[in-house]
Amino acid sequence: MTLAPRAVLAARFAAPLALTLLVLGLAADAVPAEAKPKARSRTWALSFQADTLGQAPAQSAVMSGTWEVAEDTEGARNDSTGAYPRLLRQVDGEAGEVHHWIRFLKPVVGDGEVSVRFRVRSGELDPSVGLAFHLDKKGRNGYVVRVSGADSELIAHYLVYGKRRDMKYEKIDALAAGAWHTLAVRREGMTITVFYDGAERMRLRDERFREGTVGLWTEDDTIADFADLTITTR
Repeated sequence: MTLAPRAVLAARFAAPLALTLLVLGLAADAVPAEAKPKARSRTWALSFQADTLGQAPAQSAVMSGTWEVAEDTEGARNDSTGAYPRLLRQVDGEAGEVHHWIRFLKPVVGDGEVSVRFRVRSGELDPSVGLAFHLDKKGRNGYVVRVSGADSELIAHYLVYGKRRDMKYEKIDALAAGAWHTLAVRREGMTITVFYDGAERMRLRDERFREGTVGLWTEDDTIADFADLTITTR
C-alpha cells in the first residue's frame, strides 16, 4: 500500500520527536527533587556587655599586656538602663614586651570573616593595633593584620612562636587619635582579603595556617579600645 503524502511526513517526524521526548524525560529524572542545602554560616558578636568591668573578657587568654573591659564614657548611654556601652581596652604593656595580644578561646575559624572597630587613645612610639586570626592552641602561631600609626601603613604578618614576619604593606591615611576605624579580614581557601574602613585594601595568598582562633593586638606603648568584634564562619 502506498502512503499518502501527509502520512509520509508524519512518519518521517514521528521518530525524532519521540527520541527528543525521551531525552527530555531522562534529563528531568536526573534533576534531584531538592537541591542539597548549603552549609549554614554562623556569626558570633562579642560586645563585652556581659563581661566584668576591670577584667579580661570571659573565654579569653591574655598573651601579653593588660587587657580589661571598660565603659565607653564617650558613648551614648543605654536608654533603658542608663549604662554606658562597654569595650575592651589594652591599658598597659608589660616591661620589655613589644607586642601585646589577647586571644579568644572560641570559636575556631577556617573560612570566614572577622571584623572589629578600634580607636587609638594614645601611643608615642608606634600607635599600632591589629586583628589576629588562625591562632593555634597556644596563641603563638597564626596571622596578624595591623594598622601602624607611625608609618601610616596597613601591614599583614604571620606569627611564628609569637614573632611576627612581614608579608605585605599598603599605605593608608594618617591615623588620628580618638577616631574610630574598622579592620576586617576575610578568608576564602588560600585567599586572605583585608578591609580597612569598609574598603578592600589588600589581597594575598598564603597557606601556612588554615584555621584557628581570633585575637586582638597592640604594640609598644599603645593604649587602644576595641568594640563590636564579629566572627563569622562559612
